[in-house]
Amino acid sequence: MAISRDGNSEYVSSEPTFEEKAAKLEEEIKKQLEQTPAQLELKGRYYAADEMAILAQCEQMRSVRILDLSDNQIDDAGLKALFEGATLEQLEELNLSINFITTAGVQAVAQSDSVKIKNLKKLAMEDNGLENAAAVALINSTNLSCLESLNLGWNEIGNETAKALGQSDTMKNLRVLALERNYINEEGVADLFSGGALSQLEELNLSANKLGDAGAVALAQAESLPPLKVLLLANNNIGDEGAKALGESTHLTQLEKLYMGRNNFGEAGGDALYNTKTLTNLKTLVLKDGVETNPAFVNYSRPDLLRPGYEE
Repeated sequence: MAISRDGNSEYVSSEPTFEEKAAKLEEEIKKQLEQTPAQLELKGRYYAADEMAILAQCEQMRSVRILDLSDNQIDDAGLKALFEGATLEQLEELNLSINFITTAGVQAVAQSDSVKIKNLKKLAMEDNGLENAAAVALINSTNLSCLESLNLGWNEIGNETAKALGQSDTMKNLRVLALERNYINEEGVADLFSGGALSQLEELNLSANKLGDAGAVALAQAESLPPLKVLLLANNNIGDEGAKALGESTHLTQLEKLYMGRNNFGEAGGDALYNTKTLTNLKTLVLKDGVETNPAFVNYSRPDLLRPGYEE
Protein backbone atom coordinates (compact mmCIF):
# COMPACT_ATOMS: atom_id res chain seq x y z
CA MET A 1 0.00 0.00 0.00
CA ALA A 2 1.15 3.58 -0.63
CA ILE A 3 2.32 5.68 2.33
CA SER A 4 0.75 9.14 2.59
CA ARG A 5 2.09 11.98 4.73
CA ASP A 6 0.08 14.97 5.91
CA GLY A 7 1.94 17.34 8.26
CA ASN A 8 3.57 15.25 10.95
CA SER A 9 1.25 12.28 10.54
CA GLU A 10 1.73 9.17 8.48
CA TYR A 11 -0.94 6.70 7.41
CA VAL A 12 -1.39 3.86 5.00
CA SER A 13 -3.60 4.73 2.02
CA SER A 14 -6.52 2.41 1.35
CA GLU A 15 -5.95 2.87 -2.37
CA PRO A 16 -3.74 0.08 -3.77
CA THR A 17 -0.89 0.95 -6.08
CA PHE A 18 -1.02 0.19 -9.80
CA GLU A 19 1.30 -2.76 -9.22
CA GLU A 20 -0.93 -4.14 -6.49
CA LYS A 21 -3.99 -3.77 -8.71
CA ALA A 22 -2.16 -5.56 -11.51
CA ALA A 23 -1.14 -8.49 -9.31
CA LYS A 24 -4.67 -8.94 -7.99
CA LEU A 25 -6.35 -8.62 -11.38
CA GLU A 26 -3.91 -10.94 -13.12
CA GLU A 27 -4.54 -13.57 -10.46
CA GLU A 28 -8.28 -13.27 -11.01
CA ILE A 29 -7.80 -13.55 -14.78
CA LYS A 30 -5.66 -16.66 -14.37
CA LYS A 31 -8.23 -18.28 -12.08
CA GLN A 32 -11.15 -17.66 -14.43
CA LEU A 33 -9.34 -18.62 -17.62
CA GLU A 34 -8.40 -21.98 -16.15
CA GLN A 35 -12.13 -22.72 -16.17
CA THR A 36 -13.22 -20.82 -19.30
CA PRO A 37 -10.22 -19.96 -21.51
CA ALA A 38 -12.20 -17.81 -23.94
CA GLN A 39 -14.52 -15.99 -21.52
CA LEU A 40 -13.86 -13.51 -18.71
CA GLU A 41 -16.49 -11.96 -16.41
CA LEU A 42 -15.42 -8.88 -14.44
CA LYS A 43 -18.73 -7.13 -13.85
CA GLY A 44 -19.50 -5.16 -10.71
CA ARG A 45 -15.87 -4.86 -9.56
CA TYR A 46 -15.53 -1.05 -9.36
CA TYR A 47 -12.84 -1.27 -12.04
CA ALA A 48 -11.74 1.97 -13.70
CA ALA A 49 -8.98 3.27 -15.98
CA ASP A 50 -6.09 1.52 -14.20
CA GLU A 51 -7.68 -1.89 -14.54
CA MET A 52 -8.39 -1.28 -18.22
CA ALA A 53 -4.73 -0.43 -18.77
CA ILE A 54 -3.78 -3.65 -16.99
CA LEU A 55 -6.14 -5.71 -19.15
CA ALA A 56 -4.75 -4.08 -22.28
CA GLN A 57 -1.21 -5.15 -21.33
CA CYS A 58 -1.96 -8.60 -19.94
CA GLU A 59 -0.69 -11.45 -22.13
CA GLN A 60 -3.25 -13.83 -20.61
CA MET A 61 -5.99 -11.84 -22.33
CA ARG A 62 -4.96 -13.07 -25.79
CA SER A 63 -7.21 -16.13 -25.44
CA VAL A 64 -10.30 -14.14 -24.40
CA ARG A 65 -13.10 -13.80 -26.92
CA ILE A 66 -15.92 -12.74 -24.57
CA LEU A 67 -15.36 -9.98 -21.98
CA ASP A 68 -17.97 -8.69 -19.53
CA LEU A 69 -17.05 -5.37 -17.90
CA SER A 70 -20.56 -4.19 -17.07
CA ASP A 71 -21.40 -2.26 -13.90
CA ASN A 72 -17.97 -0.80 -13.26
CA GLN A 73 -16.46 2.70 -13.20
CA ILE A 74 -14.86 2.75 -16.61
CA ASP A 75 -14.48 6.28 -18.00
CA ASP A 76 -13.22 7.65 -21.29
CA ALA A 77 -9.57 7.01 -20.40
CA GLY A 78 -10.40 3.41 -19.59
CA LEU A 79 -12.32 3.01 -22.84
CA LYS A 80 -9.37 4.31 -24.82
CA ALA A 81 -6.90 2.01 -23.07
CA LEU A 82 -9.17 -0.96 -23.65
CA PHE A 83 -9.74 -0.41 -27.37
CA GLU A 84 -6.08 0.32 -28.03
CA GLY A 85 -4.86 -2.77 -26.16
CA ALA A 86 -2.88 -5.10 -28.42
CA THR A 87 -3.71 -8.15 -26.29
CA LEU A 88 -7.45 -7.61 -26.86
CA GLU A 89 -7.60 -7.43 -30.64
CA GLN A 90 -9.20 -10.89 -30.87
CA LEU A 91 -12.27 -9.90 -28.77
CA GLU A 92 -15.62 -10.83 -30.32
CA GLU A 93 -18.03 -9.87 -27.53
CA LEU A 94 -17.69 -6.88 -25.18
CA ASN A 95 -20.13 -5.68 -22.52
CA LEU A 96 -19.54 -2.11 -21.29
CA SER A 97 -23.03 -1.45 -19.94
CA ILE A 98 -23.54 0.63 -16.78
CA ASN A 99 -20.27 2.53 -16.73
CA PHE A 100 -19.18 6.19 -16.89
CA ILE A 101 -18.31 6.44 -20.56
CA THR A 102 -19.25 9.74 -22.20
CA THR A 103 -20.20 10.80 -25.70
CA ALA A 104 -16.79 12.42 -26.19
CA GLY A 105 -15.02 9.21 -25.23
CA VAL A 106 -17.05 7.11 -27.63
CA GLN A 107 -16.49 9.58 -30.48
CA ALA A 108 -12.73 9.52 -29.90
CA VAL A 109 -12.54 5.71 -29.99
CA ALA A 110 -14.90 5.42 -32.96
CA GLN A 111 -12.71 7.74 -35.03
CA SER A 112 -9.30 6.55 -33.76
CA ASP A 113 -6.69 4.98 -36.02
CA SER A 114 -5.03 3.38 -32.98
CA VAL A 115 -7.90 1.03 -32.15
CA LYS A 116 -6.88 -2.64 -32.05
CA ILE A 117 -10.29 -4.15 -31.28
CA LYS A 118 -11.81 -4.37 -34.76
CA ASN A 119 -13.40 -7.81 -34.85
CA LEU A 120 -16.25 -7.28 -32.38
CA LYS A 121 -19.43 -9.13 -33.25
CA LYS A 122 -21.35 -8.12 -30.13
CA LEU A 123 -21.18 -4.80 -28.27
CA ALA A 124 -23.31 -3.62 -25.34
CA MET A 125 -23.11 -0.02 -24.09
CA GLU A 126 -26.40 0.11 -22.25
CA ASP A 127 -26.98 2.78 -19.58
CA ASN A 128 -23.99 5.07 -20.10
CA GLY A 129 -25.90 8.30 -20.67
CA LEU A 130 -24.77 8.41 -24.29
CA GLU A 131 -26.23 10.99 -26.65
CA ASN A 132 -26.98 10.82 -30.38
CA ALA A 133 -23.50 12.01 -31.32
CA ALA A 134 -21.96 8.98 -29.59
CA ALA A 135 -24.35 6.52 -31.19
CA VAL A 136 -23.89 8.02 -34.65
CA ALA A 137 -20.11 7.84 -34.27
CA LEU A 138 -20.32 4.16 -33.33
CA ILE A 139 -22.69 3.39 -36.18
CA ASN A 140 -20.40 5.03 -38.76
CA SER A 141 -17.14 3.69 -37.37
CA THR A 142 -15.19 1.34 -39.62
CA ASN A 143 -13.69 -0.08 -36.41
CA LEU A 144 -17.04 -1.80 -35.75
CA SER A 145 -18.03 -3.02 -39.18
CA CYS A 146 -18.17 -6.67 -38.02
CA LEU A 147 -20.93 -6.07 -35.45
CA GLU A 148 -23.83 -8.52 -35.48
CA SER A 149 -25.37 -7.38 -32.18
CA LEU A 150 -25.55 -3.84 -30.77
CA ASN A 151 -27.16 -2.77 -27.50
CA LEU A 152 -27.60 0.98 -26.94
CA GLY A 153 -30.51 0.74 -24.55
CA TRP A 154 -31.14 3.06 -21.60
CA ASN A 155 -29.23 5.99 -23.07
CA GLU A 156 -30.29 9.42 -24.35
CA ILE A 157 -30.58 8.72 -28.05
CA GLY A 158 -33.44 9.26 -30.48
CA ASN A 159 -34.34 9.82 -34.10
CA GLU A 160 -30.89 10.97 -35.19
CA THR A 161 -29.51 7.59 -34.17
CA ALA A 162 -32.34 5.76 -35.92
CA LYS A 163 -31.66 7.67 -39.13
CA ALA A 164 -27.93 6.91 -38.95
CA LEU A 165 -28.69 3.21 -38.54
CA GLY A 166 -30.98 3.24 -41.55
CA GLN A 167 -28.32 4.83 -43.74
CA SER A 168 -25.21 3.15 -42.32
CA ASP A 169 -22.61 1.57 -44.57
CA THR A 170 -20.98 -0.24 -41.64
CA MET A 171 -23.89 -1.86 -39.77
CA LYS A 172 -25.04 -4.14 -42.58
CA ASN A 173 -24.22 -7.30 -40.60
CA LEU A 174 -26.48 -6.43 -37.65
CA ARG A 175 -28.87 -9.18 -36.65
CA VAL A 176 -29.76 -7.99 -33.14
CA LEU A 177 -30.44 -4.34 -32.23
CA ALA A 178 -31.52 -3.15 -28.78
CA LEU A 179 -32.64 0.46 -28.37
CA GLU A 180 -34.79 0.06 -25.26
CA ARG A 181 -35.78 3.09 -23.17
CA ASN A 182 -34.68 5.85 -25.49
CA TYR A 183 -36.51 8.62 -27.39
CA ILE A 184 -37.38 7.21 -30.80
CA ASN A 185 -40.80 8.16 -32.21
CA GLU A 186 -42.71 7.54 -35.44
CA GLU A 187 -40.25 9.62 -37.48
CA GLY A 188 -37.33 7.59 -36.17
CA VAL A 189 -39.08 4.30 -36.89
CA ALA A 190 -39.59 5.33 -40.51
CA ASP A 191 -35.94 6.40 -40.85
CA LEU A 192 -34.67 3.22 -39.20
CA PHE A 193 -35.62 1.18 -42.25
CA SER A 194 -35.69 3.80 -45.00
CA GLY A 195 -32.16 3.21 -46.24
CA GLY A 196 -32.19 -0.59 -46.27
CA ALA A 197 -28.97 -0.83 -44.24
CA LEU A 198 -30.51 -3.20 -41.66
CA SER A 199 -31.52 -5.84 -44.18
CA GLN A 200 -30.16 -8.69 -42.03
CA LEU A 201 -31.87 -7.65 -38.79
CA GLU A 202 -33.75 -10.44 -37.03
CA GLU A 203 -34.34 -9.07 -33.53
CA LEU A 204 -35.35 -5.50 -32.63
CA ASN A 205 -36.02 -4.10 -29.16
CA LEU A 206 -37.80 -0.73 -29.16
CA SER A 207 -39.42 -1.14 -25.75
CA ALA A 208 -40.05 2.04 -23.75
CA ASN A 209 -39.55 4.57 -26.52
CA LYS A 210 -42.07 7.13 -27.84
CA LEU A 211 -43.76 5.19 -30.63
CA GLY A 212 -47.42 5.61 -29.78
CA ASP A 213 -49.98 4.61 -32.39
CA ALA A 214 -48.22 6.57 -35.13
CA GLY A 215 -44.95 4.74 -34.55
CA ALA A 216 -46.62 1.35 -34.50
CA VAL A 217 -48.41 2.14 -37.76
CA ALA A 218 -45.17 3.37 -39.34
CA LEU A 219 -43.44 0.15 -38.34
CA ALA A 220 -46.28 -2.08 -39.52
CA GLN A 221 -46.42 -0.38 -42.91
CA ALA A 222 -42.70 0.02 -43.59
CA GLU A 223 -42.09 -1.59 -46.98
CA SER A 224 -38.36 -2.21 -46.54
CA LEU A 225 -38.58 -4.14 -43.28
CA PRO A 226 -35.89 -6.79 -42.72
CA PRO A 227 -36.89 -10.40 -41.90
CA LEU A 228 -37.65 -9.68 -38.25
CA LYS A 229 -38.28 -12.72 -36.08
CA VAL A 230 -38.35 -11.04 -32.66
CA LEU A 231 -39.93 -7.63 -31.97
CA LEU A 232 -40.24 -5.97 -28.56
CA LEU A 233 -42.55 -2.96 -28.35
CA ALA A 234 -43.57 -2.97 -24.67
CA ASN A 235 -44.33 0.32 -22.88
CA ASN A 236 -44.76 2.55 -25.93
CA ASN A 237 -48.23 3.98 -25.31
CA ILE A 238 -49.62 1.98 -28.22
CA GLY A 239 -53.41 1.96 -28.40
CA ASP A 240 -55.97 0.09 -30.49
CA GLU A 241 -54.97 1.80 -33.75
CA GLY A 242 -51.34 0.77 -33.46
CA ALA A 243 -52.16 -2.74 -32.28
CA LYS A 244 -54.54 -3.26 -35.18
CA ALA A 245 -51.94 -2.04 -37.67
CA LEU A 246 -49.41 -4.53 -36.34
CA GLY A 247 -51.94 -7.35 -36.32
CA GLU A 248 -52.78 -6.66 -39.97
CA SER A 249 -49.24 -6.00 -41.19
CA THR A 250 -48.15 -7.76 -44.35
CA HIS A 251 -44.51 -6.74 -43.78
CA LEU A 252 -43.96 -8.57 -40.48
CA THR A 253 -44.95 -11.99 -41.71
CA GLN A 254 -41.76 -13.70 -40.46
CA LEU A 255 -42.29 -12.65 -36.84
CA GLU A 256 -42.06 -15.50 -34.35
CA LYS A 257 -42.13 -13.48 -31.12
CA LEU A 258 -43.97 -10.22 -30.43
CA TYR A 259 -43.94 -8.50 -27.04
CA MET A 260 -46.65 -5.85 -26.55
CA GLY A 261 -47.03 -5.63 -22.76
CA ARG A 262 -47.45 -2.36 -20.85
CA ASN A 263 -49.28 -0.58 -23.65
CA ASN A 264 -52.71 1.07 -23.76
CA PHE A 265 -54.69 -0.97 -26.26
CA GLY A 266 -57.97 -2.53 -25.24
CA GLU A 267 -60.05 -5.47 -26.38
CA ALA A 268 -60.12 -4.40 -30.03
CA GLY A 269 -56.36 -4.09 -30.29
CA GLY A 270 -55.77 -7.29 -28.37
CA ASP A 271 -58.17 -9.24 -30.57
CA ALA A 272 -56.52 -7.88 -33.72
CA LEU A 273 -53.16 -9.21 -32.54
CA TYR A 274 -54.39 -12.49 -31.12
CA ASN A 275 -56.54 -13.32 -34.16
CA THR A 276 -54.09 -11.99 -36.75
CA LYS A 277 -54.42 -13.38 -40.26
CA THR A 278 -51.03 -12.13 -41.47
CA LEU A 279 -48.58 -12.87 -38.64
CA THR A 280 -48.94 -16.58 -39.22
CA ASN A 281 -45.49 -17.55 -37.90
CA LEU A 282 -46.07 -16.20 -34.39
CA LYS A 283 -45.17 -18.65 -31.66
CA THR A 284 -45.07 -16.16 -28.78
CA LEU A 285 -47.42 -13.22 -28.35
CA VAL A 286 -47.31 -11.28 -25.08
CA LEU A 287 -50.07 -8.72 -24.59
CA LYS A 288 -49.57 -8.12 -20.89
CA ASP A 289 -46.58 -8.54 -18.59
CA GLY A 290 -45.68 -7.48 -15.09
CA VAL A 291 -48.27 -4.74 -14.76
CA GLU A 292 -49.92 -6.20 -11.71
CA THR A 293 -46.66 -5.91 -9.76
CA ASN A 294 -45.79 -2.41 -10.93
CA PRO A 295 -48.48 0.23 -10.29
CA ALA A 296 -46.46 2.81 -12.22
CA PHE A 297 -47.62 1.21 -15.47
CA VAL A 298 -51.16 1.17 -16.80
CA ASN A 299 -52.31 -1.52 -19.20
CA TYR A 300 -55.83 -1.94 -20.53
CA SER A 301 -55.20 -5.10 -22.55
CA ARG A 302 -56.93 -8.29 -21.51
CA PRO A 303 -54.82 -10.71 -19.42
CA ASP A 304 -56.60 -13.69 -21.00
CA LEU A 305 -55.05 -12.74 -24.33
CA LEU A 306 -51.68 -14.11 -23.38
CA ARG A 307 -51.00 -16.43 -26.26
CA PRO A 308 -51.15 -20.14 -25.25
CA GLY A 309 -47.81 -21.87 -25.08
CA TYR A 310 -45.86 -18.78 -23.98
CA GLU A 311 -42.87 -19.68 -21.84
CA GLU A 312 -40.79 -17.29 -19.73
